[in-house]
Amino acid sequence: MSFSFIAWLFISLCGSGHADRPGELSAVLSEISQRAHGKHCEDILQTIETKMGVERKEWIEGQSASFEAALRPLFAVLPHGNTGRLGLEMARYALHRVFVDARGWNVNGLEESNLHGVRNASTLPPLQSILRGQVPPEVEAAFRQCFATDVGIKDLGLLAASLDELVHQEVLQRAKNVFKAKKLPMFGHIDLKQMQEVLEQVMMGYICDSAGIQQEEREKYLSGELDIREKYPSWPSLQQFLHSLQDVMLPAQATRFHFEDLTGLVKELNEHYGRWQDGECQVLSNELKDLEAQCPGHINLRQFYSSHLHQNKWQFTESVQYLRSLGALEESETNKPRLISTNYVLGANNCVSTSQFYSQCCVNQCDAHLRKLEKAVAQAEVPADDLQAAITAVLPEPDPEGLFEKLQEIAKRHGGKVTLHGLQFAEWLHHAYPRECPAPKFKDQPEELSSHFESRTHMSSTFSDADMEAYLESHNVAESQKCHIPWTEEVPNVPLQARRLQEMTPSGGSTSWWAAFAAVSALGSLVTARVVTRNEMNAEAPTDPMA
Repeated sequence: MSFSFIAWLFISLCGSGHADRPGELSAVLSEISQRAHGKHCEDILQTIETKMGVERKEWIEGQSASFEAALRPLFAVLPHGNTGRLGLEMARYALHRVFVDARGWNVNGLEESNLHGVRNASTLPPLQSILRGQVPPEVEAAFRQCFATDVGIKDLGLLAASLDELVHQEVLQRAKNVFKAKKLPMFGHIDLKQMQEVLEQVMMGYICDSAGIQQEEREKYLSGELDIREKYPSWPSLQQFLHSLQDVMLPAQATRFHFEDLTGLVKELNEHYGRWQDGECQVLSNELKDLEAQCPGHINLRQFYSSHLHQNKWQFTESVQYLRSLGALEESETNKPRLISTNYVLGANNCVSTSQFYSQCCVNQCDAHLRKLEKAVAQAEVPADDLQAAITAVLPEPDPEGLFEKLQEIAKRHGGKVTLHGLQFAEWLHHAYPRECPAPKFKDQPEELSSHFESRTHMSSTFSDADMEAYLESHNVAESQKCHIPWTEEVPNVPLQARRLQEMTPSGGSTSWWAAFAAVSALGSLVTARVVTRNEMNAEAPTDPMA
């Protein structure tokens, strides 16, 4: 396509009255942009089939439909451009939400602390890095080209399904290793008891990995010489969960099984284990609730440590320094820090690192509130009165008084609207529903497992009983009789992606002539694009920071 044609099309669009009709121009630009992006993304499945095989391609394609359905409500309400595609930061948030909701997974590289735009987006790993280099380089290059600037729903669904398939393969490989260790026939028959033992040893392996247990000690747990309940007290409940999966998935009355029968079991295990495991999180939340005094969702740190020393709350051992790094401390009052119970429950301290791709963490109960609001308002920015009406209609009544006035203040500072996924509304939700919604993290705090914290800081992530006694002695200050949780003012209300959209698109919704020229140029580039060879793609591939 010649430059003269591009110029002619540009002049036709902007000079024939389309510029005065933003809706028509937006539609034209959307069509052009989708075609331009489509060329980059349409070959992903073909590349997967060529490099990973037909069977894995069909599995990914089948799973992508369910991920697309889960992503669709988020694509409707998150800030996006005229094309309907999400910017990279919003795509990260959407992918994180879907995996937490659908699987209970905190995917490595999509941690919650990355998602409100607190960190510099340029320092975040690329979206396709969640695959951890476990797909052929040609497949990763196809995703990288597709996600160069923004992301469509089908493309993100394929990425999610590709990760899901890698996890499926990971668990199957662990099952194969158990078969080999126990000298079970890969192509023969096993009985029900042997099938149960395979599943249990697969899960024991994950528990040992998470606890950092070395091979010699691991063998003792796997053989039963050591009791796995020492490392995972809920093991009997997990056994019951595994047995219930077998009852549902395996043929009734069957007595002989093949390795292939594990495939369906593994799929169900991946899809439902996270929700089952979250039951333990709810028990933890209720135990914390019992320790509250004046402030819902907040616990005097003295009470937290006292419960370990005097009420047999064995799990409450995290050090002050580690709690601070998790963003689980509220320290506005000198010498009287409070534990923020939702941040504590959702922290990496309560995650089990069950896979190289993700950690199994507690589910954010506030996401259920957000889902209801997203469905009710169906837009990224909402007038305060409309948002108040939606909250009244679909959510429980907020506890503290004056919160709706605060909502009006937030909107007044930001053009009369509240950003649904902005930092200030996240803080509002925490004040309104402190037992469900975490306090947003306004500092660049690393969200890390205890072992990573200790490696980084050379400090212990836990307190000994003596450490706790010393803390209680040095912080012998009476609890305040009033509950006052301060607001963090002057926090950007608009996520980084939304700010960029505002800078790119003038007020009133009309698209600048530079945007029109860029889109038309993109169409020209599409038509004249040359085929990139495998060597060129490999040469251009940036270093993967997650590898």
